[in-house]
Amino acid sequence: MYTIIYAVFMQNQTIDLNTYSLPGSANTRLTSLFPHIPRNSAEVGFDIYDYNFLFNDEKTLRLIRSGNTIGCFYIESPGMRQLLKRLDVHTFEMLTAASSIIRPGVAESGMMKEFILRHKDPSRRKYLHPLMEKYLAETYGVMIYQEDVIKVAHYIAGLSLDDADLMRRAMSGKMRSRSAMLNLANKFLSSCKNRGINRQTTGELWRQIASFAGYSFCKAHSASFALLSYQVAYLKAHYPAEFISSVINNQGGYYSTAVYVWEGVRMGLKFHLPSINKSHYNYAGKGSTIQIGFLAIKNMSKEFADNIVEERKANGLYKSLADFLVRLKPGPEETTSLIKCGAMDCFGLTRPSLLRLLHVYLYSRKILDEFDSGLFVNESFKLEKEVITEKDYTIQEKCSIEYEILGYMISKHPLEFFSGYIDDKNIINAGDMHKYDRKRVKMIGWYMASKRIRTKKGEAMKFLSLEDMTGTFEAVIFPRVYSLVAEKTLSMGPYFVEGKVDVEGGNNLVVDKLELLADIKLTISQNNFSPGSEYAEKDEFREEDVFLSDLNAEKLVNAYSMNLKKAV
Repeated sequence: MYTIIYAVFMQNQTIDLNTYSLPGSANTRLTSLFPHIPRNSAEVGFDIYDYNFLFNDEKTLRLIRSGNTIGCFYIESPGMRQLLKRLDVHTFEMLTAASSIIRPGVAESGMMKEFILRHKDPSRRKYLHPLMEKYLAETYGVMIYQEDVIKVAHYIAGLSLDDADLMRRAMSGKMRSRSAMLNLANKFLSSCKNRGINRQTTGELWRQIASFAGYSFCKAHSASFALLSYQVAYLKAHYPAEFISSVINNQGGYYSTAVYVWEGVRMGLKFHLPSINKSHYNYAGKGSTIQIGFLAIKNMSKEFADNIVEERKANGLYKSLADFLVRLKPGPEETTSLIKCGAMDCFGLTRPSLLRLLHVYLYSRKILDEFDSGLFVNESFKLEKEVITEKDYTIQEKCSIEYEILGYMISKHPLEFFSGYIDDKNIINAGDMHKYDRKRVKMIGWYMASKRIRTKKGEAMKFLSLEDMTGTFEAVIFPRVYSLVAEKTLSMGPYFVEGKVDVEGGNNLVVDKLELLADIKLTISQNNFSPGSEYAEKDEFREEDVFLSDLNAEKLVNAYSMNLKKAV
């Protein structure tokens, strides 16, 4: 039985989730529950709820402090991965703090930057008021949790605990209220004055408190996030194949499936193409390999995928294309997709041969037609032999098909088609950036994610998350440069970027030059990318805000349709 403690009219009751209905809807039941990971069972040789063990696991600590946390709950975004490295996070307490200071309220007020500086340099740990050292020593005198607001409002400003908590609630959650904050501001300023706190200190205290209206965490919230982050980081460190496959199966996360696939490859994992004789619906990881599941194939229904697996379990492996067709009677579109993406390579024939055979079976031999008289069966058997060819798709064609059907390439990384550039000795790999701190370098990267923001002056800038075969890095494009290259950053790349390395801020490259390697004719089509797809940017404002003043309507449309040459 699964139980929770649920507050009802201030009384704790034990609720059986198997029979529980959501409040206000007697007919809405929880229909699916996932059991927790077993503790030290025959199949699971560790206890993920042994927190002392978890917090002291060296591989987990190394993964977190290095920021290699792509796929890990809450700590996988580019900003969070940079923060982990900047803080050298190696304790649960520090990860709890990091989970809070990344929130908009703390970050945008400047307190995140101040926390980092004070963490690295104890001489900067100065306190606005003597009592702050007593009550906020753990966070170096910086308010980062909602509880810190209560402490400052009560112990320093002198508000009652009721008013202090009302202030916390007024700036968070559903109770966020501008009028309530104004009333509390007057009460806070008056109380500080009565306590003899000077105007400058009072003003700075209120500025920090007011910033929490931009969203912040209570410490318990941050701690619960940090705990889950530790658990998934442990799984990534010790069970990478199982972990990456589960992240992909979850169909969530900050990045697209392609990013998680190539993160796995960089970790040393081998991905196998879908196979009608090996794949299940989900991706399946074990050891150092991941079998891509039918989930990856676009437009394939789960019902059809389950039929493939159930028939295979009941009557054995599929021996040939004809065997597959007779046993499952699939539609031509689904079978074509399976052939083209390599799911029938197990039959030992080239993919063009299998596609030709499919046409013969369906339209000449009519293998699925129960009423076919078979008058021309000898001719169809002869035709089967004649259509077999040794000619197969080129690696470029296979990668193009993978991109079309799976949504990513796996036989080769997209950058491998630009070997003339990536092999240039003047190009620095992401894995070597730490050797070039504060130096100007040239790099090439493939798109992972992006985020546009406005500076305090209202100017647009952008962060491009890029990858190569050795690692990931952030291309930081400040407003002056972004105004010149904004249109080009709508592409998947590949990007040629030049600028100064900033290792301290993370694997950052402060860009002063950006180009697309668009003059090379690549056979891989990018036309199915569009804003709003799985590769879409994390927008902070509308793209039109950036372009309409500089581009005419035709150029703007061309930029979005990826017709970059015409748009330039």
